[in-house]
Amino acid sequence: MAILLEEFDTNQNAIIEPEMVAPPLQGFPEIAVTCFSNHLLQTALEKVEKEHICTLDTEEGGTPVYRVCYKGTNMAVYMSRVGAPACAVQMEEMIARGAKSFVVFGSCGVLDRNLGKWHIILPTSAMRDEGVSYHYLPPSDEIRVETDSLELLKSVFEEYNEPYVCGKVWTTDAIYRETVEKTARRKQQGCIAVDMECASLLAVSRFRGISLAQFFYAEDNLDMEVWDNRGLSKGVHTRAERLFEMAQACAKKQKELIEKKKAL
Repeated sequence: MAILLEEFDTNQNAIIEPEMVAPPLQGFPEIAVTCFSNHLLQTALEKVEKEHICTLDTEEGGTPVYRVCYKGTNMAVYMSRVGAPACAVQMEEMIARGAKSFVVFGSCGVLDRNLGKWHIILPTSAMRDEGVSYHYLPPSDEIRVETDSLELLKSVFEEYNEPYVCGKVWTTDAIYRETVEKTARRKQQGCIAVDMECASLLAVSRFRGISLAQFFYAEDNLDMEVWDNRGLSKGVHTRAERLFEMAQACAKKQKELIEKKKAL
């Protein structure tokens, strides 16, 4: 018997469209950079010139969006809310405003204890153990990352001499239900990390026809029966400037690719 999440609706139109809540803004940057750590983002933004261009409104309080110029390329910068539904709504509203390409980065838990804290992880696909993606794409166990986006990320991290590893991630809604058995199954299926948003953002970007490049920095370790939080989120500011700069470099390269495609 089918469950509700298998009830995919092919209708491209919804009763509430993002443009009704977030109308397009003239001159809005086509490229957006976002992360999930307010501490990291605020630390990084202290070092650059920024201009407030709009606010993503919610009942919890608004999220400011800034215009930042990196090496001649304008980009919109904002903090994504943690959890698939919230960050997917924000992405929808950013697209409605005018964004056509995203670079997303944030922390993840590792399912391979050999991946030390801060190690960069590039997802090759995401297992869809959440709900949002099933409203954007037909049901399946996972969604693959676009080859162009993965190659773009690789090229930037190689330019920065930043070690990275590629692999499948497990996107789950329920961090307090990551049991030993479930984690072992995900590892057997090839997952090296766990997060809460990747599959959903991939689905939204695929549905809307926009570019998405996402990378993680490793934090806590779930590759054991007793959780090792590795000082979760502590010290993130020490890497903030470099992580943000690499994300901006990815965004600039995205913009260059978009311009090349327009010229064809």
